[in-house]
Amino acid sequence: MEKIIRILSFVAFAFFVTLFMGCANADEVKNYTIVYSDNDALEYVNHGRNTDEKTIYELGSNGKTVAAYVALAMVDEGVLSLDEKIAPYLDADLVTNDERIKEITLRQLLCHTAGFSPSYELGVDKKIYSDPGTEFRYSGVGYIYLQSVIENAGKLPVDQAAAKYVFEPLGMKNSTFENAKTITPYMNLGNVVLYALAVFAGAFLILSVLALIIGRITKFKVFTFKRAFPVCFLLAGMINTVVLLFVLSNLSKVYFGFLACFVIMGSLLFLTRKKASLFYSVAPLFLLLVILLGSLIPVTIPVTNDLVQGKANVAYSFKSNGEDVAIFCKALMSKMKEENGVFREMFLPNVKIDDRNSWGLGIAMEYAGESRPTYWHSGINPGFQSLYVLYPEENKFVAVLTNNDRGLDFAKDIARSFLDVTCDWNIKR
Repeated sequence: MEKIIRILSFVAFAFFVTLFMGCANADEVKNYTIVYSDNDALEYVNHGRNTDEKTIYELGSNGKTVAAYVALAMVDEGVLSLDEKIAPYLDADLVTNDERIKEITLRQLLCHTAGFSPSYELGVDKKIYSDPGTEFRYSGVGYIYLQSVIENAGKLPVDQAAAKYVFEPLGMKNSTFENAKTITPYMNLGNVVLYALAVFAGAFLILSVLALIIGRITKFKVFTFKRAFPVCFLLAGMINTVVLLFVLSNLSKVYFGFLACFVIMGSLLFLTRKKASLFYSVAPLFLLLVILLGSLIPVTIPVTNDLVQGKANVAYSFKSNGEDVAIFCKALMSKMKEENGVFREMFLPNVKIDDRNSWGLGIAMEYAGESRPTYWHSGINPGFQSLYVLYPEENKFVAVLTNNDRGLDFAKDIARSFLDVTCDWNIKR
């Protein structure tokens, strides 16, 4: 018994020493790129090893502004119209029996008043939660519908459409909605634990309870709970692997964290197989320990990039670097100055959210004063957070790209200081 306890203690100690060797202080953003523009004078500030303005980051929801730019370019070309119905352009699997789907317009998708859910992680939630055009609902789902409109109206996959209307004309050579090698992301330990082990813990618990019930009522003596227990462990691991790699492909970056915990728990089960009380308790106790440490210890840890890349998705898969973001922000500032044309509508308050916040066509607005709007969008992916803010009244913009789960607060502080405003750049999602 003492030997087994010593082995278990050593394994757990070795695991957590290895874990924290790669940790960083939670308040420290390991790598970032900042773009400052003051009256068309650009300055880049880079921090972190091998980080410069060419470093690729996941920019997540900031791709929604790019998608909006594509849609408006297609409107300008006459391929689409802002107030036409989108239903004829939708893929068949996005059409539902809700008659309100036929009333949604392109404008409503762009300014988040189509009525869709913000969630898309576990498949596209196609339910319409409010009548189109009546209520602001920030929606990743709505931009998945927008992607279908862009692809079917333009007869091009969305990344090719973005290249045609945005990347190539503007000279953005390192931007894509598809696969790209990015800088290593850093995630909060609590997020890693949650994403990596939540499905496994649930599946393991359910399968173990089922095995216990079957073991009690079955007439087959060959079946025992002790034999079923490791089978449940393996099945839960398989379920979690499928979910991480293929269902939630944008979370495949935490797979190695799960794999490490899974191997350790499997080893502990093997070592305690002759001690029933330890055998049944060691895996649950280890899970509880990891979850507890993840929730209590404020550190970030490096994780891998996505192992299995999903398809291009304008709601969250945009990747770019400081140079290209600067080009894009500069183009937005230029379009903002146009007195006529469809792009001017991008920067008009199409829907009012509250006294300080409105939403245009693919971009948010918050007023720094009575008539001094800032235009912004943020992006949050596991291990990456970013923000850009345009301040036309002062002819300035700033963009902050980070590889950290706490990068958005850092980015807001940078933007407030540079622009000398007190905006929050935050809306209910």
